[in-house]
Amino acid sequence: MLKIIKIGAISLITILLVAIAGFFFLQSTWVKPEFRTPKEAFLHGSIGTELMPLPVFQILPDLFPDKFQPAGKEAGDWIQQFGFIRGKPNENEGLPVGFNASNYQPQSGSPSPTKFVGFSCVLCHSSHIRRFEGDEEIVVTGMGSTSLDLFAWVDAVKSSLLDDKRLTLTNIAQAYESKYDKQLGILDKATIAFWLSTARREVAASLPKWDEPYTGKDLRNPHLEPNGPGRTQPFRELVRFVMDRPGASDRSFSKLPSLYEQKNREWAQYDGSVRDRLSRSVLAAIAAGANPNNLLVPEISHNAVQAIEYTLDLKGPKYTEVFKDAKLDPQKVERGRAVYMQNCSSCHGYRNSKDDSWIKGELQGLITVIAEIQTDSERLNYRYYQELPDAVETYFPEDHPLKPKRENLRPGPMGDTKGFINAPLESVFARAPYLHNGSVLTLAELINLKPRREIFYRGDNLYDPIDVGLASPTEPNEKTYYQLDTHALGNSNKGHDYPWPYQGAGWDKAALEDLLEYLKTL
Repeated sequence: MLKIIKIGAISLITILLVAIAGFFFLQSTWVKPEFRTPKEAFLHGSIGTELMPLPVFQILPDLFPDKFQPAGKEAGDWIQQFGFIRGKPNENEGLPVGFNASNYQPQSGSPSPTKFVGFSCVLCHSSHIRRFEGDEEIVVTGMGSTSLDLFAWVDAVKSSLLDDKRLTLTNIAQAYESKYDKQLGILDKATIAFWLSTARREVAASLPKWDEPYTGKDLRNPHLEPNGPGRTQPFRELVRFVMDRPGASDRSFSKLPSLYEQKNREWAQYDGSVRDRLSRSVLAAIAAGANPNNLLVPEISHNAVQAIEYTLDLKGPKYTEVFKDAKLDPQKVERGRAVYMQNCSSCHGYRNSKDDSWIKGELQGLITVIAEIQTDSERLNYRYYQELPDAVETYFPEDHPLKPKRENLRPGPMGDTKGFINAPLESVFARAPYLHNGSVLTLAELINLKPRREIFYRGDNLYDPIDVGLASPTEPNEKTYYQLDTHALGNSNKGHDYPWPYQGAGWDKAALEDLLEYLKTL
């Protein structure tokens, strides 16, 4: 009898070992690492921000039209209403531009039998330009998105997750089968069930600190969702993930930046808070949901590094390439160049007309202190400004290959000069809106040729090639719905009164008109 028991035990152990070995073999087939070129890494590479299983992503807006179409069905689908750029049906799983699908699980980066959807760099750093309704859009890679309302979309996802009556495995499976006329497999269902319980638990656990997500029409309310289209709160998210604090009082709004010719920049952030470009991108990935664990996955870390390489020489568009019918006045351009060289070039540098390289200005790369530039200072004064750099350093293990160096973070060893970096102005017409918080719509307003609007509307704004920037209606509509009030905390449009304050001492309208013409050529 004892012998039979021993034989049975050995048999069970053998079966278990074979099953385990089989599982690990099967798991090894779920991921086929792809080490992309710099361009492909920027466009389609995972940066560790996997959100949800692909089948869930594909049917979630169908299950929750009340959350993903806050302006109603008549205003278009969720892609239009949240300002994404529509992808091509037969490419990248048909996902909107900036989403990617990988076989990595959220947080851990472990292999998954089911694809998960996450962000790639181009989500925030691409935009489209249209002059009028019906105009054929030009999609510009590297341009900061002017329409993406990402924080509102994330709230729509979270509020859907918390609805445990509508978002169930059964409803997901039925919606998927109805939409695609095929059933989910056993492994897909198991993956979705595990993700659903884990993600729902995590979101619910965050509510006491981060509060409940907004939903429906509240997603378009600037008092409740203060970012709006084309902007982010990077420090609020870092404070949440790195310091485990609410970050609710943060108003350090930043427009989604353009990433042209990054080789020309010594410091990677507007305010000189991060020097190294890779560290900036790693922290952006953390703010979007990545963590040190999945950033160790070879493919994901490769994408982070290669995407940076792509931006070093990435050229922005030329004004006359985008607006082919626009004719620049060569005499005004030449006069404007003289105005620029006298008033702007020392801080921003200038374009070499012979080889198109950027010539560094005397003060380029240095910080202009906030007392002098007088732009909005919330980015420099949020609650955890002093503590966050040290928290970032301790957040990453000492031996982590992507750990930011402390000397590359401010405040710290490099000092605590509060202000904004004097940066080059490559393809400046395609950097609208202006100032770091996106509070000035056009170059004509930025250089004080025209008065700066105190209230305007953001969303899917058309482009104004005359004043050079974004157009805004006088009243909100379905596409430009978000009221940006420059009197609200973090939204100030004051400061950077160069060459002269509007109609102030020395103000020269003709010289500013010439300057605007020259800026179109950069």
